[in-house]
Amino acid sequence: MLNAHLLVDLHSHLVPRVDDGSSSIEESLGSLAALYAEGVATLITTPHLLLPRLTTDAAIDRELDRHRREFERLAEAALEVADLPAIGLGQEIWAPEAASLRRAVRRPGIGLAGTRWMLVEFGFDLEGSHEDVVHQAVSSGRGIIVAHPERYRYLPGVEPLDQMRRWRDAGALLQVNAGSFTGHYGSSSPDSERLAWEMVGAGLVDIVATDHHGVRRSGVSPREAFGALAARGEQTLAERVMARAPGRIARASGAELIGPAVRSPGAAG
Repeated sequence: MLNAHLLVDLHSHLVPRVDDGSSSIEESLGSLAALYAEGVATLITTPHLLLPRLTTDAAIDRELDRHRREFERLAEAALEVADLPAIGLGQEIWAPEAASLRRAVRRPGIGLAGTRWMLVEFGFDLEGSHEDVVHQAVSSGRGIIVAHPERYRYLPGVEPLDQMRRWRDAGALLQVNAGSFTGHYGSSSPDSERLAWEMVGAGLVDIVATDHHGVRRSGVSPREAFGALAARGEQTLAERVMARAPGRIARASGAELIGPAVRSPGAAG
């Protein structure tokens, strides 16, 4: 499976020099090559779009333009290198309340590689249910993927899996980080490994992605996550959440990808 290059990664920070991810084109190309070697055929890289810190429409436009310029430089360099995934540009949108997302949801250039799908995070310390954010996305005709819910710190008295189910019921998909299955975030998010496996048991994992930040955060391995799932009898789930389901999003109408033709691992199940 992995050697066939069928995996699709919808969350990474490999646009150089725009956030806390990759710091150079060379670093990004090295990370892309390593991910390709682990079976990743298609990657949508998602620099942070920190809406609460972008206080005007002009500020949002400037940030999106900066992402786009640096991505285009990376894409041009990538075309000269063999054995890399096809790449597209998206965002990891920090939107802790509906009012934040409302400022961006209808803007051109927002979404995963030009599709209607948005990757949204609420902030690691949750301030409420954040269900209003999901409702805002859905009511605006957008697909919403909640980034790494296993890494959040939930309010006292809130059962994390119950809250995840409410996001799901409101129309969101849930994206787990690959490193959570192997204890990668043990120091920064101590409950992430336990919650990731509890999500597997509860049927709450829709997508697995790397959240790769380049060399500053080493050890993120889709191969290891796939192997960890397969070792627990979850290979069919691994194929669905690491290939078919994200592949369906990457091949959605209007998707803008640069590089080798997108390999089709089949419809999501």
